[in-house]
Amino acid sequence: MAQIFRHRGFKIARRHTRRTLYTKKKPPVKRGRVYRLYISDVSKRGDGVGKIDNFAVFVPGAETGETVDVKIIEVKKNCAVGKKVKPDI
Repeated sequence: MAQIFRHRGFKIARRHTRRTLYTKKKPPVKRGRVYRLYISDVSKRGDGVGKIDNFAVFVPGAETGETVDVKIIEVKKNCAVGKKVKPDI
């Protein structure tokens, strides 16, 4: 069957590669942990946005320019959602 396509100018090439588990980049944050975060921007919904190793973390109720302690609630492939935590004094 490959000879039929070859004389008509078609190429048969297999360039499919298998992805391993190690090719996917893991998020730098973990659910349930607390991180200190500088809020650098505000999203369209009004949530504060900070970054940890170029990984976006959305914090409802945070404002631009403040540094907050954030507990991660949910981690997705491209971003995370956290909530403000009161610092222990």
